[in-house]
Amino acid sequence: MSTMKIWRLIPLQQKIMETLRQLGPCTDNELLKALDKEGKNVTPEILSRVLLQLEIRGLIRVLGAPKGRRKIEAKKA
Repeated sequence: MSTMKIWRLIPLQQKIMETLRQLGPCTDNELLKALDKEGKNVTPEILSRVLLQLEIRGLIRVLGAPKGRRKIEAKKA
């Protein structure tokens, strides 16, 4: 059996940005559910890593919210 990884058709960072623009500001759980509805198999660990990359690039803002949740919003261009 081959151990090759399947490439994503649309990069996950781009898909997250598109989803955030559609949803507006949302929590990380809401974002995970939206990505799951679109057929993206994303774990919370992968989401955290990608969100950190997007935040470092200055594309999104991640704010701490009550009960350990995070509020995520796309920065306006």
